[in-house]
Amino acid sequence: MIFVRACSVVLWLAIGLPPGDAVSAAAQDVQRAEGDGPYVSILSDGWRADRVLEDGDVSRIDVGAGVVTVSAVGSVPSFAVALRPPPQAAASIEPLASGTPLLVLADTHGEYAILVDFLKAQGVIDEHLRWAFRNGHLAVAGDMLDRGAHQIEILWLLYKLEAEARAAGGRLHVLIGNHEALVLRGDERYLNPRYREVAGRLGVADYAQLLGPDTVLGAWLRSRPAMLKLDDLLIVHGGVSSHLTESGLGLDAVNAIVRRSLDVPYAVKPPDGSLEALVLGANGPLWYRGYFPMRESPPTATAADVMEALDRFGVSRILVGHTVVDRVSALYDGKVIAVQVYPHQDEVTGQPMLEGALRQDGAWFRVTAQAERLALGLVD
Repeated sequence: MIFVRACSVVLWLAIGLPPGDAVSAAAQDVQRAEGDGPYVSILSDGWRADRVLEDGDVSRIDVGAGVVTVSAVGSVPSFAVALRPPPQAAASIEPLASGTPLLVLADTHGEYAILVDFLKAQGVIDEHLRWAFRNGHLAVAGDMLDRGAHQIEILWLLYKLEAEARAAGGRLHVLIGNHEALVLRGDERYLNPRYREVAGRLGVADYAQLLGPDTVLGAWLRSRPAMLKLDDLLIVHGGVSSHLTESGLGLDAVNAIVRRSLDVPYAVKPPDGSLEALVLGANGPLWYRGYFPMRESPPTATAADVMEALDRFGVSRILVGHTVVDRVSALYDGKVIAVQVYPHQDEVTGQPMLEGALRQDGAWFRVTAQAERLALGLVD
């Protein structure tokens, strides 16, 4: 049986996108792709790489040399990845030297080719997908998973670039978003249907097992933070609600709660009124949308709420993804920067559309997949 074949466009009309998270019909198309993987399990004496091949067969091989190859996708070339031992939990606070370039983006949602176009356009990677950002920092504020058809390639690319960045004197920071939490905890509401087929081909009950704690990518994702302080900036997927600020929880405590939750089935809810319920709920850092109007309702976060969050965590700005905006935008007099421009192809030009926020020499820019750098009018 052929694993993947041509199919008509299928729209996720029944997915039930949360308010403020709606995207265009084109961006919701299920784009079937041939083959998938590798999914690398951690063994006592090495690794095993499982993948689904183009003809639907399954390949399982021991990885004695510690290197796996990620196949080409369209015009994006294949690349090799050197495997690493499972990492320790990433720090909640990282240094960022004055003058160091910082690029922040979010919500790539399986749109691998668009991400690659964007990173090339902004000089983060070269034509061979190698780190080219020198001592710069790249922060990806969650939601690499769900919706699109090439999430595993995104994870492997970021995993590879993390090591290359460090070797070059730069850094890559990957954060947990609500969709990583959904997938790792077994909630498949937004999972591209091809990944359910992949799970079946590879003989597991659900896709979450392919990113379990005993896998390279699963262990890596579980080490990521949900909130990260870089110098005087706070990066978080959803945002910081007044409830979270008033809870007194610090960054380490929030990140620990999120990490512990990643191995708890999504159907298992924390006790009402608990700190876990706060962190993992609508007012927690993964799901909060209070900076944005919802339908006809104004934002629920006040300017005072934002200032309290800045004071609580000792930062000057908060950068967030999660909620779709038309373009990277400065909110609350620049105290909040929204970066979630959903990756898609422009309906008229066919050009890839994705944006990020860049701090270069103290000035902030809105940057695009067309290599544009447009001033946001903010200076640090």
